[in-house]
Amino acid sequence: MIPRSYRRRSIVLVVAAGTLSPPSVLSAQGRGAGQGPSQWWWSASAAVQGSRLTCDFCDPDRDFGPSLGFGAGAYASPRLRVGVDGSWATSTEEGTRESIYAAGFVAELHPNQGSGLHLVGGLGWAGYRAGDFSYDAVRLRLGAGWDLPLAGPWVVGNRLTWDASAFASLHNDGAPVVRDVGLGTMTFGLYVGRR
Repeated sequence: MIPRSYRRRSIVLVVAAGTLSPPSVLSAQGRGAGQGPSQWWWSASAAVQGSRLTCDFCDPDRDFGPSLGFGAGAYASPRLRVGVDGSWATSTEEGTRESIYAAGFVAELHPNQGSGLHLVGGLGWAGYRAGDFSYDAVRLRLGAGWDLPLAGPWVVGNRLTWDASAFASLHNDGAPVVRDVGLGTMTFGLYVGRR
């Protein structure tokens, strides 16, 4: 089981690294004014994720652990990126390893093309595994992030997302044991990508 003090320190370190990066230095190394994005994009992320199953018998505490993610796709317009993404997160609760998997379609919209701010939306699948227990459901993703340009098409940034799933059953060895279970995950982390 990961001590709560370690979890809190991990979250503070990720937040500090993402928010204290000097944007003026990073922007100075970015693309020239005449260069637009490439046809394809991809990104890889490392994050801290807090997750919780919600049901009558579920533990109400949120479990925190590391998360890794990847996304790739194409540009629908200069302001809109579309593609697929996937992630994996893990934590240990009372000696049991819990894993959360997610995959699906994603869209990232830049409301202001001159700004690094982008909004994230997605639809896909979420899966929970802990020993003999399993959960699979449709996942809705919402969030926001900020791109900071590096050299050429490379960017770094931070992103906060919220995934929500509901109305699925928690299974034990394939048999449903609790119905109408929800799964909520909040993820904050850093990413590097090619735009």
